[in-house]
This record gives sequence, C-alpha cells and structure tokens, in this order.
Amino acid sequence: MKKVLLGTSALLGVGLLAGTAAASDGVKLSLGGFMRSYYGMTFDDDGDGDRGHDRNLGGLGTDAEVYFTGSVTLDNGITVGARIELEGEQETDQIDAAYAYFKGGFGEIRIGSTDGAASNMYMLPPGSTSNFGPYSPNTLGSAISPGSFGPQGMFEAQDKSQKIVYYSPNWSGFSFGLSYTPNDNEEQYSGTDNADGTFHPAREDDSANHNVGVGLHYDYAGEGWNLVLGGAAYFEGDVEETVGNPEGQGYNAGVNLGFGGLTVGAAFTFLNDINGENDDIWAVGTGLSYNVDAWTVGAGWAHTESEIDGLSENRIIDRLGVTGSYAMGPGITLDAGVFHSWASTDEDDTAGLDDYDSIEFSVGSSISF
Repeated sequence: MKKVLLGTSALLGVGLLAGTAAASDGVKLSLGGFMRSYYGMTFDDDGDGDRGHDRNLGGLGTDAEVYFTGSVTLDNGITVGARIELEGEQETDQIDAAYAYFKGGFGEIRIGSTDGAASNMYMLPPGSTSNFGPYSPNTLGSAISPGSFGPQGMFEAQDKSQKIVYYSPNWSGFSFGLSYTPNDNEEQYSGTDNADGTFHPAREDDSANHNVGVGLHYDYAGEGWNLVLGGAAYFEGDVEETVGNPEGQGYNAGVNLGFGGLTVGAAFTFLNDINGENDDIWAVGTGLSYNVDAWTVGAGWAHTESEIDGLSENRIIDRLGVTGSYAMGPGITLDAGVFHSWASTDEDDTAGLDDYDSIEFSVGSSISF
C-alpha cells in the first residue's frame, strides 16, 4: 500500500509541476551530514530537592546525522528531489526527517516528515556556536534552559511531523514560508498512527490537528553593513479530546544588524496557552558576535518567564554566556563556552528551581561533510 501511495504522489507531483519534462540521467544519490562532540562541567545547586541533585558534574555528548539526498533538474528547470536524515545515535526517532521536494522559479514545496515554516524561519540573536549558546542551543550543561524561542517546536508533540511546506522565492530581500500539519503526533509509522496506510490515522489525546506555521524574512545587504528582519508564528487548529488544554499559538520576531565582522541582535517569543488555559511563556534574548579571520567570539543573555498551573508566581529563568569558535578548516570548527544560569519561582515549585544557580564550562567540535 505504501509503495502505491508514494508512487501515485510522485507521479501526481511531477505531472502538475513538471509536465512532460524529463532528465536523461535521473535522480543521483549523494551523502552529507554532521558530527558534533562536546564535553562540559557544571557547578550548581545539588542538595536534596535541588534541580542539580543526583546529576553528574561533567559529561561527554555527541550529536550526529547522515543525510541521504537525491535530486535531478528536469529539462524545464524544475528540480525534483528527496532527503532522508538518519540519526547517528540510537533513538526512538531514528529517521529524523524524510521528505520529497519540488523546486523552481515558483519557490520550493516539501512533502513529508520535515520541519515546518515556523521552525525553519524563527529568529535568534547572534552569540551561539554550533554546540553552545544562551538561546536554545543544540546542547546545554545546566539543568535549566530558557529554550522557548522556537514557536513551532515548543508545541509539536512529535519533532518533524508529517506536513506540507512551501517556501517562496526571494523578492528584493523578502521571502516567506507556509506549512500545514494535519496532526502533530504523526511522524513514525507505528502505533495507532499508521500514517502510511490511511489518510485517516488515529488521533491521540492531546495531539493537535490542522495546524499552520508561517514565517517571514527581509534581508538587506548594504555597503559594509546588513540587516535581517524576521518572524514566525504557529497556530494549533484543534486539540483532541482534552479538558483544560486549549488550542495554543506561538509568535516570534527578531532583528540582527551587521557591520563588517560585528553582528548584534535581539529576538522575542510569546507562547500562548502552551501549558494549559491561560498558561503562557515569553522569552527575550539579546546578543552579539565578532568575527576576525577564522576566529569568532560571542556573548548573549536570554530571559524566560512562564506561568505554571498551581503556582502563584511566574517561573523565571536567565542565562548569560560567552562563546568562542575557531574554524580549523572547511566544515571543521572547535568551540567553547562559559555560562551562568539562574532561576527563581514560587517556593511550592516541586521542580526544585527556586533560587537555582549554576556555572558551566564547555568545549566541543563540529564536523560537517
């Protein structure tokens, strides 16, 4: 059944977008990916009942993926391809993404398991490296994080759920994206989802249906300076059979301004009804980076406030950090960071965050291929 559906979809897409155009060589497979490795030490509140209790002081970690990509440009100029991302570590989500795409003068259309427009186009300030940073970085040493900047990722029940995404061409610096997710709990072909065998997979409790993501960017390059303005939003359509968990929305906006090797910026995100009715989160971050030849240094601050059901006060998290990176060669980077994270909240918070405080020291590497 899966082969029939995939074959029909491919024929329909080519028929609608490419007409009778054909390329003599067909689709060619290529490989890519990345390997990130890091080591860090954290000194924090580790007494009984504290957030750092029974956690290791230091640790090693890796994050790796291999990309299988294939594409062909047809005689009429339209590029048709596919991309499959395989996780380098043993995970339940072993295939991170798998989608087909059609790209040309009309923009790009993606169909399958992939990030949505809001996940790809939301704004962050400068100041982070491949491994470390104050704003939702790839890895963290602290037991807390203000990682609430991604408006779509914070809501989706599954990372890279099945969806349709459209990215526009760039018109005088302006571009936009639009995505539709039928159900945010459909990525893996297992359990009751059965997304490969029916157009009507089962909808689990708390999953959101008919969701929409949007993103908008403006990029301007002047003489010796540049400007990037952008924002993103995500809207849940219908949350399945859940009392007290209404449809949520997320909004993000930011600006980055560059002068030669110096870049400064700020971003803001608001998440509405993410923890239940009237439970909201907002996050703000500022930062800068400065590049000289192979060296880049950065600094930044992030602040998050969230409403938690049953607490009389907001949960507040701050993170301040300095980063540095060195490009050893094409696709090979060494990086490091020093961070101070702290939190305050209601004394009845069972998460142990009240008056939490930590210092982190981290070093890492990033290899892309």
